[in-house]
Amino acid sequence: MKNILKNLILFFLILTCVYLGFWQLDRADQKLSIQTDYQNQLSKEYLDLKEVQKNPLRYTKIMAKGTFLEPYFLLDNFVHNKKAGYLVMSPFLVEDKIIIVNRGWVDNFSRQKFPEILTPESDQQIKGYIKYPMRLLELSGVNMTNEKPFIIQNLNINEISSILKKEIYPFYLNLEINSNHSYIQIKEKTENKYLTHYMYAGQWFLFALIGIIFLILLNRKKNVKT
Repeated sequence: MKNILKNLILFFLILTCVYLGFWQLDRADQKLSIQTDYQNQLSKEYLDLKEVQKNPLRYTKIMAKGTFLEPYFLLDNFVHNKKAGYLVMSPFLVEDKIIIVNRGWVDNFSRQKFPEILTPESDQQIKGYIKYPMRLLELSGVNMTNEKPFIIQNLNINEISSILKKEIYPFYLNLEINSNHSYIQIKEKTENKYLTHYMYAGQWFLFALIGIIFLILLNRKKNVKT
């Protein structure tokens, strides 16, 4: 019975290591895909938002003319220069459809007060590149506060659409650095780290191999005793 338990534990650990190895390979492929998209798209010309296809590639450079709307949304839990803050996500109306615009990072003042965010009143021409919302860790069970300014844990397009009562593009625009009406733009991390994930994958597969060797030795020892 004791040997059976050891075998089960070793077998479980081997499967876990194999799973983590393949997970790291998948992460490496994702990072490589992001890096490739970034390099390919940012070398191209700006496209008018109205000419963009239904599901454009991330980092596609676009320009749009329209109007910033209220209310804005503060995307929580972003750190810049070791300080906690928000990303200012503002609705931007282009004809009868909205694109959410990341206007940059602002300090959260240790949550003692809210940052003062100004919404331009006149029509604006904006430029930037496309990104898709990623689900981040929710530190509470609620994604959005009930009062203005709206603090959000994740950029939920459907939730914002229900508040604004308008159709919203499924992606958002990262405003160009040094644009008018932008705050601190956090520079995109373009360094390629996919090789690190390949290294981690190799480590997990090595651990799995060591586990298999231990499993074989354990059962061989048992057979010799028998």
